[in-house]
Amino acid sequence: MQTDRFETFMDAILAIIITVLVLKLAQPPAPTWDGVLSLNASYLIYGICFLIIFNTWYNDHNLFQMVDEINNLIVVVYGVLIFIISLLPYFASWVSLNPQSVPAQTMFGILFLATNACYNLSTFLIIRANPYNAELKKIDLKNFWRYVPVIVILIGFLATYTVYTPGIFISCIIATIYWFFIAISTKSEIESSGRFEALFDAIIAIILTVLVLEITMASGGTWQALFDLRIEFLAYIISFIVCFNYWNYNNNLFSIVNKIDTAVIWSIGASMFVLSLIPYLSVFVSHNFYSFVPQACYGIDFIVVAIISIVTSKALKNADKGNVALMLALKNNLVFVSTIVFVGIGMVIGYFFYPPAIIISCLLSIIAVWAISYLTR
Repeated sequence: MQTDRFETFMDAILAIIITVLVLKLAQPPAPTWDGVLSLNASYLIYGICFLIIFNTWYNDHNLFQMVDEINNLIVVVYGVLIFIISLLPYFASWVSLNPQSVPAQTMFGILFLATNACYNLSTFLIIRANPYNAELKKIDLKNFWRYVPVIVILIGFLATYTVYTPGIFISCIIATIYWFFIAISTKSEIESSGRFEALFDAIIAIILTVLVLEITMASGGTWQALFDLRIEFLAYIISFIVCFNYWNYNNNLFSIVNKIDTAVIWSIGASMFVLSLIPYLSVFVSHNFYSFVPQACYGIDFIVVAIISIVTSKALKNADKGNVALMLALKNNLVFVSTIVFVGIGMVIGYFFYPPAIIISCLLSIIAVWAISYLTR
């Protein structure tokens, strides 16, 4: 059977899982840096889960560029893989709440081992189903380095059951970092960016819809009850504009992109990770609108996206050097620099005078970007 519909289906599920992860993050107990840092284990686990899911998508994307056809057995194995990955948000939350629990550590480790096993099995079945595919035959399933993460996690199991309970958690971090470096070291030029654009669109679409789920329901059927939630709606509106503006910018940009590569995918993937925190930070800000730390976290998120966008701009130009239209569109980073400057000023004003100046500066920076884009056309 052809793979297009299957790839679309799998990408949709991974996009949902990767954005639902943020719903499992608990809000800081207080609007202070100590309150934020008290959840450092939760944030770390969130980052690990996001990375492993995105890395699974990336490897699958590269693999399916070479695949001619698949059969029902491959679909079944991928179904098992998707099922396992779908459990990550639940068990990631469990282990973050119970880091000294052997059962929680064990389930977290089993998920990682099962993900690796299913992916290797599916790759073997794909190679077998395409016996005349010269590109697929180059994949060496007997390569020792392919199984290093499994060995690392098994060592973590040994540590957990003997001397150090969080051993599995630590080994999963090491294995994930290893998978990440293997992925980014595999340079690949991708002629069509269609599948990646579809994943990007799905993630942004889900973030936009998750935002509204975070608004508290009005306590009664009165105008006053609705008015009492004005801050939450304000944060929602600004966050919606932020995410939609980012999608619109990339939509316009990719209309002139001819090809991408590993650096482009991973830099935009980093942006998606940072943007995926917007629903979480919107709640943090709306519940503590006049506190500096929540506002600062929101502003930092915005600045990081702008910095990553500068890196993405360079990566796109390197991947598509013969594209004159792209070179003209990305001739400078004025829009991103202006964002950093606007939000930076908002951070200073927020720290010394009025904390909501930060989220307001994020909105003003978007307006400034629109103005700059119009004036420099």
